[in-house]
Formats: sequence, structure tokens, C-alpha cells
Amino acid sequence: MTRGQLLRGAAGAAVLAAGGGVLAGCENTTTAIGACESGGGTSSKLVEPKPLGPLGLPLPRTDNSVTWALLDDNKAIRSGLAGEGGTLRLYNYADYINPGTVKLFEKQFNCKVQIATYNSADEAYAKLAAGSVRFDVVLGLSGSHIVLLQAKRLMAPLNHDYLTNLKNIWPALQSPFYDREARYTVPYVVWSDGIGWRNDKLKTDIPKMKVPWDIFWESPHLKGKVGLLDDYRDGLSMPMQRTAMHQGVIPDLNTEDPAIIAQAGKDLAQLTQEVNIKIAITDYQTLPEGKTWLHHSWSGDLLGGAFYYMPKGVSPDVLSYWSPDANGVVQNDFLFVPRNAEKPALAHHFLNFILDEKNAYNNFIQFTGYTPPQTAIDADALIRRKLIPESLRGALVRPDQFSANQELLALTTEGDNLWENAWSKFKAG
Repeated sequence: MTRGQLLRGAAGAAVLAAGGGVLAGCENTTTAIGACESGGGTSSKLVEPKPLGPLGLPLPRTDNSVTWALLDDNKAIRSGLAGEGGTLRLYNYADYINPGTVKLFEKQFNCKVQIATYNSADEAYAKLAAGSVRFDVVLGLSGSHIVLLQAKRLMAPLNHDYLTNLKNIWPALQSPFYDREARYTVPYVVWSDGIGWRNDKLKTDIPKMKVPWDIFWESPHLKGKVGLLDDYRDGLSMPMQRTAMHQGVIPDLNTEDPAIIAQAGKDLAQLTQEVNIKIAITDYQTLPEGKTWLHHSWSGDLLGGAFYYMPKGVSPDVLSYWSPDANGVVQNDFLFVPRNAEKPALAHHFLNFILDEKNAYNNFIQFTGYTPPQTAIDADALIRRKLIPESLRGALVRPDQFSANQELLALTTEGDNLWENAWSKFKAG
């Protein structure tokens, strides 16, 4: 199974309080004020309360950023070290990095890279937390998982002297809200949630619709040809976006309001009867093959489908993709060095190698289909070179689009249960 085929479960989150050694920041500061207080002091009444995770600890949000402390018993490696050589152990989703890119790293640093794979973020976290496996680099987890990783003290701080290519990355991800100053992580790829469709089968100009998400509820003639991403957070957030667009408001896609979550489940249930909606994550294949004509999709899967899954004689420009410019879903994955890495210097060199503009570009175009947040990657240039069709321009996430949309982040245990229950009820019919 590929990275695009797998569910991105948002595990419950926990962070260590400032007194415990990890500093949780609020309102884009590094001082826990008001919203991060669990007590009932006067200051807690001055700001809107922020969500709390397990142990009553704060969850990172764009307005509740976190700067992780650098601790005396977990120091970054010193500068100027050559790679240790030997074998670098990489933990990753299957087929989520270009083998050619890996081979180039091996050649450049005179080493071998051994890749072990996991099938879900929950599986990866469980194995790392258990300490039963040791890796030098972990790739593919996201901001919704960093708090659990930090709570278990599983991450090593990064020495930025090795990360000279971090300057190539979009400013918003050079110092992301979930890891201010990129002290423990560097970004890998980004993607959006949107609509993928066969434009040779659908004549509706979806991007020009007042509420493009309505297409799912207005296509009874496509019965049996319509799909929804099989992910409880992505799936339920889609009708939430639709409702908000109709109301002219900004949705909270990390809401824990029982009424909003339940209504999203009811809205999806309508699609079972109206279009016999298929719940799947294989749109990267079924859209190119014409088995589905309309699909709730991840942007990277549309590009992956265009690159690798088009049947002989079918042009990739039959695929189209739309996602909101604002108030929709965007996500990103990161790389980090585990605290117990055996080759931390070589791991730093690997992170910097992946951040290199040329390497990131080749990894994207030749294999993953998921956009690296590199400032030099430009949709117009890719279209001029006929590397992607104009109809898939929207599948390349732009930096302004990334900043204007929302990430699906870790919820409280209670909130997560509400989402999972609504999704289970929808899937059960």
C-alpha cells in the first residue's frame, strides 16, 4: 500500500508541561498564559480557552503554537560531523520516497539506506514508543502526532548547521506552529483535500459552482461512480466545509461540537442513498481507469494517478482537481531524527538532502506526486514543460493556499470519539 492509500489517523495528543521540561506556548508565544492554564486563575478568563489533550495539556493550533525546549539530557549533535557511514535506517510509509532519490543519497554519502515500512501513523507511533525498533530517520508523521512523540521523549533536537537547505522551504513551514523554529522536525510534502473528477464524463464546471462541494449531492446520474475518502477526519470535514460555504462562515475543521459533527454524518448519509457513494482511497487508480468519475480526493493522488495509472491511450488531461483557496483542508508531513538514532549525523545529512531543491523536485515528479513545499517549484513551469496537464494545476498546493486553509489536528479524547462515532454510524448505514 502506498502513502496515499493509507489513513492518516490523528492520534490523541499530549505534551509535557513547561515545568516538566517541554515548553508549551500559547498565542504564538513560548509562555503558557491563560489558555494553557488548567486552573481557574484570573488570567484564564482573559482569553478564549484552547483545546486540551490527555493529561489536561494543550494541543498545538495556529493560534496556540508550541516551541519545544532544548533539554540538557537530550542535546543536539555537535556541528561538523561527517556521516557515520554504514547503513542508515529509515522508517516510512511504503512507496513514499523515490528509490532513485535514495540511491543518489547512498552514492553521495557512501552508505546504504535500509527502509522499514509502517501501515499507519498509529502503528509507527506504537512501535517507536515501545522502543522495540531503532531508526535513524522517521518520515511521514504530521503535526497531529508531534505532541505524542514529544511526550514520550522520542525525538532528538536538530542541529541547523547541517540543515542549510531549510531556507528553500516556504516560510510558513520553516517555523511551523507545531514546532516553532523547526527545533525537532523538517517538512517533507504538503497536500490538500479536494474534488477529483473525469472531465470527459462530467460536463459541470465544478470550480465555477457557488459551492463546488454540492456536486456530490447534485449528481444522482453518477450513481455508483462517486467516491469519498475513507478517512474519518477528511470524510466528515467535507460536508462541514460545504455547510460553511453556504452560510458564508469559516468552518472549524477541528471542532468538537457534537451537533456539528453529527450533522456532518447525516449529510454524508444522504450520499449513500443518492449516489451509492463508495468509501475508498484508491481514487489515484479508479479515476484514471474510469471506474469512478467523481471523487473526494487528496491532491497528491490525482497527480500520482496522472503520472503512473493512466491506461494506455488515455491522456492525463481527462483528470481535473479543485480544492478551496481558503477554509478547506491542507496537511503536511515531516521528517525527524529519533532520540535513540545510531547514526544521527548521517540522519541530519539525509534531512538536508531531502530539502535540496533538485532532490525534492525529482522525488515529487518521478515518484510521489505530493508537492514538496519548495519555493522554487512553480505550477506554470511544470505545465509549460508538459509535466502536468493544465487541468491538474490545482493539485499543486500553493504557499498562500497552504497558509489560508486548515490542518486536521489532534483532538481531545472525547472529541476524537465524537468524530469516530459519527463516521462509524455513517459507514454502517
